[in-house]
Amino acid sequence: MASDDGTTIGVWIGSNDDVLDEFDDTLNCGPEHAGSRSAAVKDALALATAVEATLDDLDYEFDSPVSKRHFVTQAILNQAQRESE
Repeated sequence: MASDDGTTIGVWIGSNDDVLDEFDDTLNCGPEHAGSRSAAVKDALALATAVEATLDDLDYEFDSPVSKRHFVTQAILNQAQRESE
């Protein structure tokens, strides 16, 4: 459920972690881009939640977050290939 009561949360990301720069550059958001980082983060959280729910429904389990990302990436590539045939 959405709430806009003025309360916000923060996410700690270390200064040596390049994930935020990669996120901003990939999604064209953040201080050096035109898009809203907050909106992009909300969309990313919604996507992650949908993916997790689908994987849970199908009883898929992974050894690590990396193997899960590889699986999801490959599923998208496979679908794109099927659509191009």
